[in-house]
Amino acid sequence: MFRSLYLIGVLSLIWVAAQDIVPDDPEVQMQKHAMFYTARVACADENMIPYANVLQFNSTGELQDDKDRATSMCYFHCFFEKSGLMTDYKLNTDLVRKYVWPATGDSVEACEAEGKDETNACMRGYAIVKCVFTRALTDARNKPTI
Repeated sequence: MFRSLYLIGVLSLIWVAAQDIVPDDPEVQMQKHAMFYTARVACADENMIPYANVLQFNSTGELQDDKDRATSMCYFHCFFEKSGLMTDYKLNTDLVRKYVWPATGDSVEACEAEGKDETNACMRGYAIVKCVFTRALTDARNKPTI
């Protein structure tokens, strides 16, 4: 799971270097990464998922086809909520741009609209998270930020 957080950090630093986003100073970055770690651990305690599910999702944007997808969806929803990347299905644009991907165009609004009609909190949150990761892995590459 540390690798997944590390991957997010490395990807964001690469994108930050290539974009017009002003990065946080090193002390703030350390605080944010500590906050991400705390959220990851808390969500892992609440939603026991195989580490392989986290790694696969972070590299492909897809969950493994296992019999307990709901738990994995709840984990990712939990992580985005507890880390402050998302609150009540609204993305924290500044944090997302600095630590996950440089949102382009209407990407934040488009991702927030994902799963809007879903009544299950985990499934709705996961739909937003999946959109963010899909765009981070594909759409956002080499595009200017908003």
